[in-house]
Amino acid sequence: MTDRPILHRLTIITFGAALLVLLWSAVLEQDRRMAELRQLSYSQEMSNYVRLLEAHSRSVLRGLDQVVMHLKAEYEDNPAAFDLKAQVARSPILKGLSVQVGIIGADGFLLTSTAAVTTPSGERINLSDREHFQVHVAKDTGELWVGRPVLGRASGKWSIQLARRLNTGDGGFAGVIVVSLSPDYISDIYHSIELGQDSSIVAVGRDGIVRARASGDDRTVGQSFAQASFFAELWAAPEGFVRGISPEDGRPRLSAFRRLNDYPLVVMVSRPEETLAALSAQEHRLFLGAGWGATLLIVAGTLMLLWQASHRFATERQLREREAELKVAHTSLERKNQDLEQFTEVLAHHLQEPVRLQYGFGQRLQRLLGDSLDAEAHKALEYILSGAVRLRSLLHDVELYLSLDRLPPRDGPTEITGAIRQALAGLTAQAAGAVVTVSCDDLPPVAIDARRCTNIFAALISNAFTYRRPDANLDLRITGHRDGDMVTIAVTDNGLGIAPEYRERVFRVFERLYPNSAYPGTGIGLSLVKKVVETARGQIRLEDGISGGVSVILSLPVHKE
Repeated sequence: MTDRPILHRLTIITFGAALLVLLWSAVLEQDRRMAELRQLSYSQEMSNYVRLLEAHSRSVLRGLDQVVMHLKAEYEDNPAAFDLKAQVARSPILKGLSVQVGIIGADGFLLTSTAAVTTPSGERINLSDREHFQVHVAKDTGELWVGRPVLGRASGKWSIQLARRLNTGDGGFAGVIVVSLSPDYISDIYHSIELGQDSSIVAVGRDGIVRARASGDDRTVGQSFAQASFFAELWAAPEGFVRGISPEDGRPRLSAFRRLNDYPLVVMVSRPEETLAALSAQEHRLFLGAGWGATLLIVAGTLMLLWQASHRFATERQLREREAELKVAHTSLERKNQDLEQFTEVLAHHLQEPVRLQYGFGQRLQRLLGDSLDAEAHKALEYILSGAVRLRSLLHDVELYLSLDRLPPRDGPTEITGAIRQALAGLTAQAAGAVVTVSCDDLPPVAIDARRCTNIFAALISNAFTYRRPDANLDLRITGHRDGDMVTIAVTDNGLGIAPEYRERVFRVFERLYPNSAYPGTGIGLSLVKKVVETARGQIRLEDGISGGVSVILSLPVHKE
């Protein structure tokens, strides 16, 4: 027995330790998986955003290029009749996106423009040194040239030059048509990409120069990515991810990129590595916090189980001690029950025998002496006889009361109406002048011995007959109804009644409210009824009856098959 509590405690501790091992294995594995998922989620998010940026940039460039191609065809068809401002006015794309549209002649001077074509001093604007002019002088590549951001001499604004060569009828060089696009038209989508203030979007040309850029409120352009460690990777694949020090701010960044197939540009969406690491560290701390919280719960649960085990073993020890005490008490109770049975036997035989002799010899004296007795002797003899009758009744009721603890009751089934009618049949002599109403039809059988049930109603009806009012006929009503698993019967009369303060006392043994000389009885009837009802797992109580009478309410269990 000593080893069992120790073994039980060791089992609990081992179980708690195993739970902790499983818990932290699961926490660390889940943390590892979540780190992979976070990286995948960040990459997927940035990939989605760079696709959005690429589609937006291509849409802007393609729309402008289509308009440029139209203007180029119109100009080459009839240069003398070409009206640039009228053409631009008819194009919502040029009006909405471009900063300036101009045509540069073969000599490099600005021929016409939506802005001024001369300087404030009246001199013609020479653009022959600009890259977007020089690239088209030697040959016609047939491609849209996307130049570096420049500060326009005519517009005075930063712009990206989109240029195509103009040809003469014989294929000679006739000049260049240029559309100046503000970098903001590409970078304004930054506000739709919710990656945080430290994220950035960049459009880079093949020369490594930034055409458009946005990072927070910073729209600076013109930085060079040509020396970045990852620059070559941007042109080695149509899309992907690169890591390295960004020329934007000198910070390590993770960037998603996509190349524009039709144009010499790469667009990128990037975030600083430390930002991603901070987010991962925060989620890592949350996992560890949850793991430590669960650890505390397991430790607390293990300690609780250890306490419960100690408490249980202590309780078992107390129960064993109590069981030993109960065995002693049970032995003592059996001995007392044997004494009670002997006492009941004494009541049934030894004590009743002298009472029978007393009553028998009293009657014999009454017959022998007859009229020779004077009034005083006759009265004394009547006292002896009535005392013998009362003592015999008391002994009988006490024997019956004690026998209820020894005889196991049967649980029926018993019909209520039949038991009531049988009880009334045995009290015909007392029923003179009484009106008895029984309303107990359609009640289910109850779980009580039939003889005991009859005795209950016989005792209650007899009390109603005995304690009736001398100035009124007895009105006795017996009603019943089912209440769930119980049957409730009320025996109600208009007799002398029982005051509320005595309704508990009358159930005590030998308790009487009226003197024996006025109303005969042993004072044990209601005690017997209460004991029989409670033995059958029922209840009994008293309430007000008719016109000051009393109502005895019985509740008996319904018999179950």
